[in-house]
Parts: sequence; structure tokens; C-alpha cells
Amino acid sequence: MSPRSRIVDRAAWAQLAWLALVVIVWSAVLSTLRLDPDYTAGALLDHLAAWRAGHALYPTLGAEPPFRVLNYPPLVFVLARGLTALGLPDLAAGRLVNGLGLLLLVAAVAWWARARGARGAALAGTVGLLGASFPLLYAAGQFHIELWGEAGTVWGFALLDRGRLRSAPALAGLALAAGCFAKQTQAVPALIALAWVWTHRREAAPLATAAFGLGGLLGAAAVTGTWGVEAWRHMVVYTVGTLSAANLGRQMASHALPWIVLLAFALRERWAAGRRGKGDAVWWYWAGALAWSLSAARRGSGYPYFLDLQLATVVWVGPRIFGAPKPSRAWSWLLAVQVVLADAGVAAAATVNVARLEAVQAHLPELCARLEGHGPVLAEEPGLVRACGHAAVLDPFIMASLARQGLWDAAPFERSIGQGALDLAVLPFDPRAPVDGVHAERWTPAALQAFRSAPEVHAGPAGEWIVRW
Repeated sequence: MSPRSRIVDRAAWAQLAWLALVVIVWSAVLSTLRLDPDYTAGALLDHLAAWRAGHALYPTLGAEPPFRVLNYPPLVFVLARGLTALGLPDLAAGRLVNGLGLLLLVAAVAWWARARGARGAALAGTVGLLGASFPLLYAAGQFHIELWGEAGTVWGFALLDRGRLRSAPALAGLALAAGCFAKQTQAVPALIALAWVWTHRREAAPLATAAFGLGGLLGAAAVTGTWGVEAWRHMVVYTVGTLSAANLGRQMASHALPWIVLLAFALRERWAAGRRGKGDAVWWYWAGALAWSLSAARRGSGYPYFLDLQLATVVWVGPRIFGAPKPSRAWSWLLAVQVVLADAGVAAAATVNVARLEAVQAHLPELCARLEGHGPVLAEEPGLVRACGHAAVLDPFIMASLARQGLWDAAPFERSIGQGALDLAVLPFDPRAPVDGVHAERWTPAALQAFRSAPEVHAGPAGEWIVRW
């Protein structure tokens, strides 16, 4: 073995060790904290806790609180509620279910890469590249749903591409359908997978399509039978959102640009493959995911919209980077710098988020004391008030978005701010100052005006502002 090959092999195993280290440390630190860093994680916790308290998982929106919309399918919530029945707290159950989803996803990437010929260091490096993915690592350890959706998608693609059992197409179709019941937008890559199998593996297409359709029908029947048509209103009608070119630019800069060398290398390898690469399932997944990432133009979208692109990139280029033959020296240096910088970015983001959360947790007892005697709390961050044992009145971003689209009449809610049970609000900004960015997106103008004109506004603990009437 040449000295260069030994260096690459050691780098591959080191990258796998880095993946394991960052997942374990990040998840272990988060497990000691009473809230997750991501806004969505707090909203998901609020939904699970409300459901366990006897409220509908998909409630009908009206003029009275709580104003809660669940934009996601129920699979992860059903699994989490099953764990709470065993005695686990809501947050721990959600985190554990998400951890199982991560294991399924990593197993899918490893199986697919190995089935495509990656062995030894090449396989280790391919899986290890996941450690350079902020979208994957940030979601790990928190209460999230997208890792289960991605696991179903990757397993579906992998089984269609390299499954050798006669039942592989059926298992692939069921996996693709299951992914859609964790996150409904996984229907897009699922349809890409079915389009690929009808184009390049037609003998397996009928069975895969039938299994996907049957799984979808059974799942849809179970959802409708349990929660009625209101569930589909939450998952379909209420998820459309509004478009923002600025948001797309921010998300591309945050989650595509940091992988620009890996993405460029993927295109270079596709060009080098010529006609052979045209029918490759991973290439179809990669190209489809790249196009689908443009849906990040929707307000409120973020890093999960780039998970498919990064997963496809890992499977596509990982064996080419760490296997034989090796990339040219120029590409090797570029890729080495790319991966090291991406790893450093993941570590920096994790460190910043942990420091922020620990600072919040240090002041949490004081904040919770301010909320004593109140029922549901008007707050921007549902996870924060759940950490104090209170329910949130609403998920502000979704409700403000629905109000802007004319799908929810916010006027009764806006008029009730400051009256009755809505006499206290907890906000991460001073409402008397100009409000912009995500805070402006999460509240209607009338709600912001109500906060601004409140008789009592003062800085509180944990970086929050307390508004009282």
C-alpha cells in the first residue's frame, strides 16, 4: 500500500470516529438539559405533551385557544407516546425515538454504500462523512421527526438499487411509504425512486409501486380513522406557507455552500461516469434532491430541506473519495480542506448551541417562578414554557403564517391578548424596539402592537422579556 493510500485510510477511520464522537457528546449533553436548542423541537414537544394531556393531536382551529397546528404526520408521535406509556418523560421519549431514527438512517447509508462495493476504510469514510453534515448532527439528540423520514427514503432507494432478495422491491416500497408518514415531504424523493425503478429496473417496478401504494393507503386509512379529515387539513392545507427568495438565499448559503466542494466533486464524478452514470439510482436521488432543495424558498424552512442532498452526496462520492482509485492530488487536497472545515463548523455550531442552552437553563428556575399561577402561557418558544411545566397558547410562526394566507382569522385572538388568561407573554425580544427577522415572521402585526403597548414590559431571566397587562 502506498503512503498516500495509508494516509487516506487513516483519514477515513478518523472521520468515522469523529461522527461517533460528535453524536455521542452532543446527545449526552442535550440529555442533561430541560429543553432542546431548535425552535421546532420545542413545538413538537408541545404537541406531544398536549396530546398526552387529552387534547387532540390535530385540533380544529377556532377562536379559542389553544391554537395548535401539527404540520407533520403522526408516526414519530405515536412511537414517542408509546415510550411515555413505559414511564419516560415526554422530552426524553421524543429524543430517544429520534435517536432510533438516526441509527436506522446511518444503517441505511452503510448498507447502501457496502452493497455498492465500499469495504473497509472506504466504507468507514463514507459513513464518517455524515459527521460533516450540520443538518444531520444538529437534529441528532433533539426531539425531531425528519431522521425517520430520511431513513425510510434511503432504505427505499437502497433496496431498489441493490436489494437481492425477491421481496426487496416490496420492502423498498413499504420503506418509502413509511418515510412519508414520518415527514410528508418525503413523498417527493419517494416518487423519484419509483420513477427510477420504472425507468431502469422495470421488472421490480410493479411490486415496489404496489407495496408503496398499499402502505400509503393503509397508513392514510389509519390516520383518517383515528384523527379524521382534520389531520389532512393540518398536513396538507396548513403546510403550504409563503415564498421568500431571501430565505432561500440564506438557507443555500448556510447548508449548500459549506458543502460546495463535495457537491462540485459529485458533479465531476457524474461527468466522468458518462452514460454509465445516467441510470445510477444515487445520481437520480442526488439530482432530485438538489432540485427539491429549492423548496427551501418557503418561509420557515431550514436545514432539514438539505438532508436528502447531503445524504445522496455521501453515498455518491464517499466510496470515490476513500476507495480506489483515489481522486487526483488537487481534488484530494480540496476535499480534505472541505471535510475538515465542515467538521469544524459542526463542532462550532454544537458548542455555541450548548453554551446558549446552558446559559438559559441556569436562569430557568427564576423564569419558571415568574410563570407560577398561570395556565397556558403566551410565548414565542413553546419548548421554553414546556420546560417550566406550562402549555403554550399557540405555535406563533405557524399561526402567523396561516393568518397571512387567510387560512385563520387571527382577529379574535389578537383582541384577547392582555385579557383573561392571556395576561402574560414571554418573548425573546424587546417588543418596544423595532422587530424584524424571524421574530417578525412569528407574530402578526396586531399581536406585536399589543405587546408594544402593554403597560408593563421588562427584561426577565434567560434573555427573555416579560410582558404583563
